[in-house]
Amino acid sequence: MSRQRGSTRATHRVKEKFKEEREDVIRSNPLVPMNPKQKDYIHKINTHSMVISTGYAGTSKTYIPVVMACDQLRSGEISKIVFTRPNISNSKSLGMFKGDLIEKMSQWLMPVIGILRERLGTSVLEIALKQGDIEFVPLEVIKGYSATNCMFICDEAEDLTIEEAKKIVTRQGKNCTMVLCGDVSQSELKEKSGLKYLINMVQKYPSLDVGVVDFNHTSEIVRSQACKEWIIALHKEDEKGGQGV
Repeated sequence: MSRQRGSTRATHRVKEKFKEEREDVIRSNPLVPMNPKQKDYIHKINTHSMVISTGYAGTSKTYIPVVMACDQLRSGEISKIVFTRPNISNSKSLGMFKGDLIEKMSQWLMPVIGILRERLGTSVLEIALKQGDIEFVPLEVIKGYSATNCMFICDEAEDLTIEEAKKIVTRQGKNCTMVLCGDVSQSELKEKSGLKYLINMVQKYPSLDVGVVDFNHTSEIVRSQACKEWIIALHKEDEKGGQGV
């Protein structure tokens, strides 16, 4: 039950001269897949209302949808980019950060902010944040939220609880593409991971318009050779049940 983007998607009105300038920027810096799995990932985001990506760190699970969302926002294909993420972490909690909600979430989602700044530029990013074209929605307030005409991205989705996962997927409104990214093997929740629950639901109900991409080969790690070697070594230790000592 896949769909081709553009047939039913509402567009954000952009003046023609600005639209041409924005499209020129996108054409001059196209998103080029680095391997077949990334190509499939891009295709699924373009043809499904929801995509779940899992697998190793450094495979562009988050980078690709964020870049695609930036390009769609710039061209007027969507009117908003929405981010959320679970609050489970081995580091500081959200409440310990200083500042207002946007400042807190900007720090909490710093890797995503980096991609946004890289793709949009600092001035465009600042304007988009001020105008609410880029929005951060904490899971605590997501109940009742309606995601329409946007790209909705949930990062580190492996740490969603099952209840949180249910709340997110039922927020999807008209003309919304939802992407959930995470590595289920790194979940703090183990078998109770909401991302794992959603994957099982997709397998159980094929009628759901959800594409699943699993970056499950170390050859698909593109961040750096050092990152790849660390992940390979850590994976070997995990298989042996060791702690690196």
